[in-house]
Formats: sequence, C-alpha cells, structure tokens
Amino acid sequence: MQVDKIYFENLLNEELLSLDYLTEGQIGPIYTLKIPSNRYLLKTSKPSTHLQTEVRMLKDIKKYDIAVPAVYDSSESHLLIEFIEESRVSGYDQEIEAAKVLSSLHSVTNDSRMYGYWYDTTIGPFEQKNEQTQYNWTLFLGQMRIMPMAKICFDKGHLPKGMLGRVEKLCRDLYKYIDMSQITPSLLHGDLWSGNILFNIKSVFLIDPAIYFGDREMELAFIFLFDTFGETFFRHYSEVHPLSKEFHETKVPIYQIYPLLVHVAIYGESYLPALEKRLKQLKV
Repeated sequence: MQVDKIYFENLLNEELLSLDYLTEGQIGPIYTLKIPSNRYLLKTSKPSTHLQTEVRMLKDIKKYDIAVPAVYDSSESHLLIEFIEESRVSGYDQEIEAAKVLSSLHSVTNDSRMYGYWYDTTIGPFEQKNEQTQYNWTLFLGQMRIMPMAKICFDKGHLPKGMLGRVEKLCRDLYKYIDMSQITPSLLHGDLWSGNILFNIKSVFLIDPAIYFGDREMELAFIFLFDTFGETFFRHYSEVHPLSKEFHETKVPIYQIYPLLVHVAIYGESYLPALEKRLKQLKV
C-alpha cells in the first residue's frame, strides 16, 4: 500500500523523518513512523471497517483503566497509534503484572449477563459476530465462535468434512460439558498471545483486541495453548479468580478449539493435529 507521507506531515504538523516497514499484519503492512518529537505505529489495510472497529475496541478497554496504545488517527485504510517501546525493569515480574491486568479486565461484566458484545468485533483478518445470547454461554460459544470459524476453515479447504461434522456435534453438546451456573460474563481481550501484551516502564499494554463478554477461562485456555504465561501468572490470577474444577480436564480442550480453528483458517492444515488432539480428549 502506498502511504501518503504529506497527509501525516500535515496531521502531525512536523516533518516526517522516516517511514519504515515493520512487518506484515493480518490485514496489511505495518510501519513505524518517526517525526522529530515522537514515534508512531501505522497499521494499514485495504478499505474496510476493520481498523475502525479496532479503535472502538481499544477505547472500550481504556474505559476500565487498562492501558492500551493511544489512538491519533484512523480511517478505512489506516490506523495511527502510539508506538510502545518494550523494556525490562529490575524487580518487575511480567507474569505478576499481567495477572493484575487480566484479573482486572475479567472483573468487568455487564448488568444484563450478556455474552457477546454490543457490536461485531474482529480477530485477525476475520469478523467476529456478536449476537447477544443472554444467559447461554455454550450457545454463544457454539453458534457465534466455533461453528462460523469451522465453516470458514472448511470453505478454504483446510478442514476435512468429517472433522467439521465432529466439531458440529461438539457444539450441539457443549451444554453437557460445561456448568453454566458457575459462569459470569467477563470482558475478554479475545486474542491474548505474547505478541498482544506489551510491557514497559510505564505499564502493561494490551494491543490488537478481539473483545467480547465470555467465560474468563476462555482467555486462560488461550494462554495455555501458546504458553504465554506460566505458573507465576496462574498463581496470582487465581487469587482473584479461582479456577473452576473442570478447567484443566474439560474447559481447556473445549476453549482451545476456537483459537486453533482461527489458526487453521489463517495458516492452513499444520494446526489440524492439535485440533484432532482436543477432539479426542473430549471423545468426539
């Protein structure tokens, strides 16, 4: 994508010293933009609502005094945000600080006990539908998360028909696996791997959100999947939100199916063995 340098010079009212390609994001190239007084992160994409949805999600998280990058400008094809310079501080335990931030995020609920969100959000390059299914977490998880992503995988030719059928059967029976009476809707980041939580001397920052209200242990299963954090994190987190008895044996394999399907949809069949392992654990 061609970046309009003059636009950003006029916006920031300073000379643009450099515009450097950083990496390829899920929806387009990402750059660092430098002016004499500051440095920014510039995300770009083909025209869509994707980046403006990201702005809404960042602002919603910020309402609860959780640090996110400041937003400076956005459009259908770009998002200019604060560049977070990561740093290590002596005596600072990242896992403890992450546990504080996520236990705080997961303490946010809503008065109507709604699962989902007030608008559709995104994860990676995909839209997340957030039709509100009050009181019924397993219905939301099956109909709004797992099955739509499984169908995307199937349509891309990455998910065999037989495996699609097994995933569909699991979704029909989710209520048999999970005790919904013990679950309260919690605000989730939704895509919490190590690249989406940044640490520096100022704070712990959450980036690239995929928010919705769900079982907070959905987030923890995602953390387990990619070894984002270890024992220290879980010990401090569980002081605020104790883990359910069914977490390790039942919820972890169920809740890892959605992020695994997202990875199948993006990266292809290399993630199918991990998906097969979870289905076998659940005897599906």
